[in-house]
Amino acid sequence: MQEAKNTIINAKSIYLIPGESAEAISCTLALFYTLKESGKNVNLVLEDLPESLKFLSPSLDFISYPKNFVFSIPESVAKISQIYYEKNPDNFKIHLTLDSGVIKKDNVSFYFTELKPDLIITIGVQDYIKALSERLDQYAFLLDSPILNIDNSPANKNFGKINVIAEKSLAELILQIQEKNNKESAKCLMTSLVDYTNNFKKGLTAQIFQIASDLIKQGADLNEINNNFYGRE
Repeated sequence: MQEAKNTIINAKSIYLIPGESAEAISCTLALFYTLKESGKNVNLVLEDLPESLKFLSPSLDFISYPKNFVFSIPESVAKISQIYYEKNPDNFKIHLTLDSGVIKKDNVSFYFTELKPDLIITIGVQDYIKALSERLDQYAFLLDSPILNIDNSPANKNFGKINVIAEKSLAELILQIQEKNNKESAKCLMTSLVDYTNNFKKGLTAQIFQIASDLIKQGADLNEINNNFYGRE
């Protein structure tokens, strides 16, 4: 755990990748908020929030997605002699003039060319390659970066440079790594606990009740969470 803390402290550029569960996404948002507040360059690999979690972040516009895009066409498919673009209020078009060959949709690939981050943190992801399998064209630049793997499933593949795996709530694991919470982070962690315990009906321990109490003191409103989380499913 101390190694995980030190790795986060020393990293300047971090990508967060959540699993598909509400528990994992909520914990990832919690970590996102605290890392942003500490001055880290943080990116979140998440296309959209489930309806039941949109109250945790009304918009994802504040997340800095990769910005360097590349369109690639193999030279063996077609030889391009000219290229120009057209921009208007409705759209942006790239025009190509071919000397030879034929370009089909399958010949064109699209990907990001961002600098590799110092660290990738996965939360609630059992198999890293499987989780990114449909997005490797966009996020292939992440593959060689060191990974901090946080999960509570015994089926986890232990794919990280550092693996923090324990059969307890993800919120408990996150709280062992981040010592301070702001109000947004506290609300996200409480939402994660609500999902993990089925609204405090299963998997309960003294530690979970203590964490819930602390999160309420830090600004998490359980009534607000229940109304939004269960009201939007």
